[in-house]
Amino acid sequence: MTRRLLNVLMAAVCACAIATGVSSPAGAAAPEPEIIPIDLIQAGSYTAATRDAIKIWNQAVPQIKFVEQSTPAALRVQAYTSTIGTSSHSALRGLGRGSVFLETGDAKIYRPTRVVVHELGHILSLADLGPGSLCSKIMSGAWAGSECLNDHPDSEETAAVAAFFATHNVGDPVPGWGSLSRG
Repeated sequence: MTRRLLNVLMAAVCACAIATGVSSPAGAAAPEPEIIPIDLIQAGSYTAATRDAIKIWNQAVPQIKFVEQSTPAALRVQAYTSTIGTSSHSALRGLGRGSVFLETGDAKIYRPTRVVVHELGHILSLADLGPGSLCSKIMSGAWAGSECLNDHPDSEETAAVAAFFATHNVGDPVPGWGSLSRG
């Protein structure tokens, strides 16, 4: 059975289990997750928040696993300061690849872990939701307001990432997705 077919089947089983509240059978082996190497060499003041965000995504979507490495990786997190003060964004170079740029001013307005989980959501194929989106959606980003403290993707967002990884591999192009995501 090919890895892609196994991933599709596992995503379907997980989605059904979540919807029905059923856990996997004892002793059932889950397929190995897609490994996404990530470096925090330049994460600066966002290092702790990025480690928390990695744990959140790794727990939320078992089909993927961010693995921190101490050498440059195909996914890099970088803190920076601009004159705007609020412009965290990501640049995608394929699924699970690219750069996450975290504006230090955003951490003064928004929960830092929420900012990182949101930007990693882009790296995992999720788009911004825009005005009027709910705080419960991590991809609502700044539209949810500074009072929004939610830093976990909801079940729809995690299901969307799991479904995308069921049919795509790390490094694959993300259809309809430009190379830069603001917000």
